Amino acid sequence: MSSHYLEASEDALRMVDVVYEALEGSEDLQEYHRIHGTPSLLILTQLHPTIAKESARLLAPEIEGKRVIEIGAGVGFLAMEMAEIADSVVAIESDPAWSWVFTHHLYRHKPPNLTWIFGAAESVADQIHGDIAVIFTRSGVNEMIEVAAKMAPRVICPLQGLDEKALTPRPKGDPSP
Repeated sequence: MSSHYLEASEDALRMVDVVYEALEGSEDLQEYHRIHGTPSLLILTQLHPTIAKESARLLAPEIEGKRVIEIGAGVGFLAMEMAEIADSVVAIESDPAWSWVFTHHLYRHKPPNLTWIFGAAESVADQIHGDIAVIFTRSGVNEMIEVAAKMAPRVICPLQGLDEKALTPRPKGDPSP
């Protein structure tokens, strides 16, 4: 990745903090997700480019040379990294805040083999198909797996099965596991 991408990533990280602060407890955003049927915990799992790079490295044997569909793409860090390995990546994100961070800070660094879709995966499930679907989120996982199975013959969901307590972020300074 270029140094410009890394600079844009740092800008994106600052915006993620701003978004978290601005939307914490936002009834408008919760209402948006309720109306659109897109459950969201409003928590990014691929919060930093280095996390995404490692996740993509671990996924490499499954995605190399394939058409990948990422459902719940967040701000796009993982999609950008997977695009370095896969033949093509279609990243789908239904949260307007995360899609805004991607388009505002990372879109100009998007490789040609990465397609970004803002909207619910359900709305494009009949039109988009790939070799493998990747779900690296904690929000609405069961629903996403169901939709992903319509889009690809193989679905990878590394966070499936983790209990809710393990997925809940701890307040700053809380040492409990």
